[in-house]
Amino acid sequence: MKKSLADKIEEYIKVLIDKSGAGEIIIQRIELAETFCCVPSQVSYVISTRFTANPGYKTESRKGGNGYVRIIRREERTKDDVYCKQEIEAYLNNLLELDILKEDEYQSFKFLIDRGTPPNLKIDEPHSKWGDLYKMIALFAERAKS
Repeated sequence: MKKSLADKIEEYIKVLIDKSGAGEIIIQRIELAETFCCVPSQVSYVISTRFTANPGYKTESRKGGNGYVRIIRREERTKDDVYCKQEIEAYLNNLLELDILKEDEYQSFKFLIDRGTPPNLKIDEPHSKWGDLYKMIALFAERAKS
């Protein structure tokens, strides 16, 4: 069975992470896109949909001329795991960047995030409410892609 381009990019990134020895890599979207003869947005799509918190990854990125993506493999999360506000916002931003969410949908979720922040909860502090919101956004994104 033929693998899709997204599958090949995912597999390649996982091999790079394995070979790194540190469980993390720093890549440039443009270089990876050139390797696979595709556009950088295809690489962004793979990173934002296959290297998320649920399967145990954390991503950080910086756009621009010297932009990069850092992908860090973490221990697997469970269905009862908690998320932090930063992870939810990063996921939401990726969905907007990939045109999976429309601007008004993004703003609606952003409102829920900002409005629902418990008092005295730091944005990087895990809390079970973020897990529920993450799951809701992920479900919405899956339906929007269909």
